Amino acid sequence: CSSFSDSSEQYPSLAFIQDGLYSCGLCPYVTKCKGHMNTHLCKHTGERPLKCHLCLAAFVQTCNLKKHIRTHTVERPFSSVHCSASFSRRDHLADHILTHTGERSFTCWHCNRSFSRKGTLICYASCHLKEP
Repeated sequence: CSSFSDSSEQYPSLAFIQDGLYSCGLCPYVTKCKGHMNTHLCKHTGERPLKCHLCLAAFVQTCNLKKHIRTHTVERPFSSVHCSASFSRRDHLADHILTHTGERSFTCWHCNRSFSRKGTLICYASCHLKEP
């Protein structure tokens, strides 16, 4: 992902270059890439320079804005090889494929029931906490 923001120039006191490395002035983060530093600095400044033209959402990275914009459109570039389903995001396709493969990598530590998604396991496991 890339960032349109150039936070290292906008906020020169937040980053500095030493021995060819960009160092954050607020935490131990160090990188060789100026773009990575710009993205990192947005965590400290709260800056989200990339705005969705269809709603109020804002992002630091171009790739996240592109993913978000697909939620407003019918664009679904990620298609299942098992059926006719298609998705706007690659991670949603990956979740869907698990319904075809039957893979269940997440197991409840209390009763050994297994799930294909970590989030489903976490929700399910909370029911054990409610048991008398």
